[in-house]
Amino acid sequence: MEAERSSVKKKATGPRACLTILGSFTGLFCTVGFMNSFGVFQEYYGKEQLADKSESTIAWLGAISIFCIFFISVFSGRLLDVFGPTFMLCIGSLGTVFSLMMVSLCKEFYQFILAQGILLGVSLALLACPMLALVGQHIKVKRGAALGIVLGGSSLGGVMWPIAINELLQKPNIGFGWTMRIVAFIMIPLLSVSCICCRPPKTSPPPTQRPASDEEVTITETKASVPKTDYSVLKKPSLQLSCLAFFIIYFGMFSPFFFTTSYAVAEGFSTDLAFYTISIVNGASFFGRVLPGIVADRYGKFNCCIVATFFSGIIALCWTKATSVAGLVMFSLAYGFASGAILSLQQACAAQVATPQTIGLTMGTVMAATSFSAMAGVPISGELAGKYGYLALSIYSGVSLLVGSVLLAAARFVQSRKLLDVV
Repeated sequence: MEAERSSVKKKATGPRACLTILGSFTGLFCTVGFMNSFGVFQEYYGKEQLADKSESTIAWLGAISIFCIFFISVFSGRLLDVFGPTFMLCIGSLGTVFSLMMVSLCKEFYQFILAQGILLGVSLALLACPMLALVGQHIKVKRGAALGIVLGGSSLGGVMWPIAINELLQKPNIGFGWTMRIVAFIMIPLLSVSCICCRPPKTSPPPTQRPASDEEVTITETKASVPKTDYSVLKKPSLQLSCLAFFIIYFGMFSPFFFTTSYAVAEGFSTDLAFYTISIVNGASFFGRVLPGIVADRYGKFNCCIVATFFSGIIALCWTKATSVAGLVMFSLAYGFASGAILSLQQACAAQVATPQTIGLTMGTVMAATSFSAMAGVPISGELAGKYGYLALSIYSGVSLLVGSVLLAAARFVQSRKLLDVV
C-alpha cells in the first residue's frame, strides 16, 4: 500500500506533469487571461470604433467569445479523450494569433463579431478545456492545488493584459491596430510553450505477456486506438446538479469583471483608476484561484466552492456601496478573490465527479452548461446598467450567485449527507 502511494506521488510530481502545468499556465495566461481583460475593450470601443453602439450591444463581443469557449469545450474535451491534445492545441494557438491580427483590421461591428467574437472564442475553446483536463489527468493527489495554480495563469493574464493594452492604446504612434498585433506577437512564444509542454500522461504498460499471434496484437492496438465513450457519468445526479448550479452562477458572475470599469467612470473616478480596477480584480483572483485550491484538497472541493460562491454573492450585492477610491479598491479585491475561487474549484469539482477515462467529457460538460448563461449574462448586465443603473446590476449579479450556491450545496449533499464530510 505504501509503495502504491509513493508511485502515485511520483506520477503527480514527475517532469511530464510539471511541464504540463507550465504549459497550461502560459496557455491560460493567453486565453482566459486575455478574455478577463475585455472590460478595457468594452470601455474603449464605446468611445472609439463603436461609439454609436450601446453598452449591451458592445458586450455581445465578450458574450459570444465566452459562449464559444464554454460550449465548444464539451466537444474539445471529448476530442482530447480520444485523440490527445497536440492537434487541438496547435490549431487553437494558430487561430488565436490569426484572430487577433484580424481584429487589428476591423472597422465595422460585424467584423468585430466575426474576429473577436466567433473566431477568437472558437480558438480559445480548443486551448482552455484540454489544458485543464490534461492537468486533471496528470495530478491525482493535489488536484485542487494544481488546477488553482494553472488557473492562476488566467488571473495573471487578467492583471497584465489590461495594463499593457491600456498603455499601448494611449500612445498615438501605436494606435489600436498595432496594439492588437503586438498582443498577438507576445502570445506566439507563450502559446508555443503550451503546445510543446502539454502532453498526456504515459499509460502504464500491461504486465509482460506474450500474445498468441501477431493478429492478436493488431486487434488489441485497433481496439485501444478507438476508446468507447462512457456516457454513464452524465447520469450522475451530482454532475447534473453541478451543471445546473454553475449555469445559474454564470448569469451574474462576470458582471463585475466586465462592468467595474464603466461603473468607476460613471461614478466620476479617474479613467486610469477605472482601467486599473480590472487588474485589481484579476490580481486578487490570482490568490483566489490558488489558495482555495490548496485548502480544498483538505476540506473538500464542493465545500469550499459553496462558501466562495455564497460570499461572492454577498460582495456583489455591496457593489454600489463602493463610492470612494478605497471602497472601489476593496470591492475589487474582495470580489476578485471570492470569484476566483469559483473559477478554480469549478474544474476541481468536475474532476472529482469524473472517472479518469471521462475527465475531458465531464469538464467539457460542466463548461458547456455555463455557455448559454455566460453568453446571456453579459448583454443582460449591459442592458441593466444602461437602463436601470448599477444597483439593478448589483442585485442581478448577487442573487444569481446566491441561488447558485444553494444548488451547489444540493450537489454536495447528493454525494454525502454528513455535514462535516470532506466532499
